[in-house]
Amino acid sequence: MKNIIFTPLALPPIPNKQKILDRFNSPDFYIWWDEETLLGEKENNNPLGNPQQWTDNAKENYPELIDWIETYIPCDDFYYIRIARAKHEIPPHIDGNAVEPTHKHHLAIMPETLEYNMAHEPIGYRFVVAGSKDKMYMCKQHDYTKDMTWQQKHRCIVPEETDAFLIRNQDQAHGVEADTEDRLIGFILGKVNAKKHWDLIEKSVSKYSDNVIRKQDVFNA
Repeated sequence: MKNIIFTPLALPPIPNKQKILDRFNSPDFYIWWDEETLLGEKENNNPLGNPQQWTDNAKENYPELIDWIETYIPCDDFYYIRIARAKHEIPPHIDGNAVEPTHKHHLAIMPETLEYNMAHEPIGYRFVVAGSKDKMYMCKQHDYTKDMTWQQKHRCIVPEETDAFLIRNQDQAHGVEADTEDRLIGFILGKVNAKKHWDLIEKSVSKYSDNVIRKQDVFNA
């Protein structure tokens, strides 16, 4: 299962997504996204690895989403959670974090947390609040200094019956095509509970076998 770089997740849909849309006010702009932090903070002087708290605004505006995350996402601790909207194309990139980040969209992370995450990849839990579910793609390479959109794209399809998916977070290149439906996505980083994490992946891969993308699908294509 460690060769999986994308799979939809066999989880119930998020309740009352329209309420999230109505209350999302994108107070921050960050690289490619209008976004709102729901848990933790995006500060490199507070590296990922310690449990963080929900923001007051998240508790006030998104209680049902918080309950859904705490119920279904198999993490013992949560480090950072945000919802974000990119109205433009996002070029090939990786979401991985670093002990000493060199790119603006990467967060600082404790060495032991990075080691744990790498041992349990794929650990990039994501969810779709609104917009299309077929605009993301996996690819072989990323290079922030040049156009890499020419590559073969392996499209990530999230079935309509679920809102959640999982990607290899640390080192897998991927991008997102422009979405005219104002795609709103959630990003979750935490310490996965190993047993629950692998059990969910196994269940999801079995249910959505036609949608799973593995490393060899991309690099041997």
